[in-house]
Amino acid sequence: MTIGTMVPFISFVSNPNKILEIEFLRRISDFFNFQQTDQLFIFISFSFLIIILFSGLIKIFCIKKINDFGGTLNIELGKKLYKEILYQDYEYHLNTNSSQLISTQIQQLESSLAVISESLLLGLSVLNILGITISLFIIDSKIIICIFTFSLLFYVIASKSTKKYVDVYGKIIFETRKNIIRIVQESLGFIRQIILDDSHSFFIQEYDKNNIQNTLANTNSNTISQIPRYLMESLILSGLVISIIFIYLSGIDFYNYLTKGGAFILGLQKLLPLFQKTFRSVFFIRQEKLSVNSVVQLLKETKKHKHNSRDKLVNNFEIKNKIRFENISFSYKENTVLENINLVIKRGEVIGIVGKTGTGKSTFIDILLGLIKPNSGYIYIDEKKMDPNLFRRFRLSVSSVPQDYFLLDRTIEENIVFGKSKSKIDYKLLNKVVKISMLQDLVNSLSYGLQTFVGENGIRLSGGQKQRLAIARALYKKHSLLILDEATSSVDSETEKSILDNIITDNPEITVLMIAHRLQTLKNCDYILEIKNKKLIKYQNIKEYKYKYDSN
Repeated sequence: MTIGTMVPFISFVSNPNKILEIEFLRRISDFFNFQQTDQLFIFISFSFLIIILFSGLIKIFCIKKINDFGGTLNIELGKKLYKEILYQDYEYHLNTNSSQLISTQIQQLESSLAVISESLLLGLSVLNILGITISLFIIDSKIIICIFTFSLLFYVIASKSTKKYVDVYGKIIFETRKNIIRIVQESLGFIRQIILDDSHSFFIQEYDKNNIQNTLANTNSNTISQIPRYLMESLILSGLVISIIFIYLSGIDFYNYLTKGGAFILGLQKLLPLFQKTFRSVFFIRQEKLSVNSVVQLLKETKKHKHNSRDKLVNNFEIKNKIRFENISFSYKENTVLENINLVIKRGEVIGIVGKTGTGKSTFIDILLGLIKPNSGYIYIDEKKMDPNLFRRFRLSVSSVPQDYFLLDRTIEENIVFGKSKSKIDYKLLNKVVKISMLQDLVNSLSYGLQTFVGENGIRLSGGQKQRLAIARALYKKHSLLILDEATSSVDSETEKSILDNIITDNPEITVLMIAHRLQTLKNCDYILEIKNKKLIKYQNIKEYKYKYDSN
């Protein structure tokens, strides 16, 4: 739009006396009954300014809409992807590297959304190119056809020439991004062991190697994407200088070319950045295709994979009488872990579970909770055959302290109530579970008490304090089934006895399953279950188990 209005404007400035020779300007002058050329000049000038401002506002509006669309898409797609990941069942997460999911959720998703934004901007650039080209075509069709054809061929050749570099650098950037997240996640997760082994240099070298590769790939990629711009500018300016020299040496009246020349110079000033922007958008889209494929592939995988229901549960499914295992067997990659397990657990029983490391104790618990599916057999609760939906409701009635519990980098209070807003905290129950789990002395010794921050995964607490905090969290839920998987292994025997006595005394109807290697932990159990050679062996009490154990 602005290119077209440049012709009369330049014509007027360069030679006011010839302005009325332009047909449509003479008609405008007659229509408004302008008596002097100055009046027409003012009209043309203001019209030109209005068109420039209007054109700028349209561009701002388009850019805003594109950015708004990208922002909305970022919110919706980010939420959808994160939701799909979180709602996958436990087996999916067992078989998927978390650093890969983090990389896809954060970096690859961000790159994919940038690709979408670049695609929209690419469309806008193409429209601008067409608009400017049409304006210049009206002024002089032959010149613009030559310029447009030359520019198009130039960037097509540039695109073909850089394709192999785009693919190579795109792959390096994609892989090193994933590796950097994995290395940082692993090193921070094992920082204690790294300090003990003095193995800092190994992780630093791994990080540095990937970071250098990523940086070089990005740097080289950015350099290559900008080379065509400067080559094109040099060629166009050279052509312009040669044209001026030719006109001058030919003795042609320069005024005849001044009007069109001014419009074409302005047009080229706008066209060159647009051609370059189009090229860079295509370059970026091709470079980030692996990121886009990664996000699309993850969405496809999570859609195909069985996942938990998204429906909000309105009630739990508690044990009223008993849990029954019927012919349960489980294998992992052709390795049989449990075979033909039959068992009845009555409500209110306190059961100890023992067995050597790797015999299937945690697997037994995961099957009970419906986190993994047995290869054969069924679980019944109060004679109701369990299905995924019932298991989900059942888990709402279970409190668990696993070996690999996780603490938030928040206050002691927030870690205990876990997911409850301040207004919904039952402080009477909170203080009660603090006492039961023997945390009272710790809380009293801290300046901020329950409002003390524990650090990432409880790094500011000792092992025993963290375990007691995890127990308090489980008890706060006030559920009918409590699972303790080596939950007191870092606590001294006296404190452990007090905690377990408190739990049973305060919750006489609670069903408790305790996995432990320390036999002292299990002395108050109603009976002992040993997992050995894929089978489940039942002992009436700890003495019977010890006798059998000692005699072997």
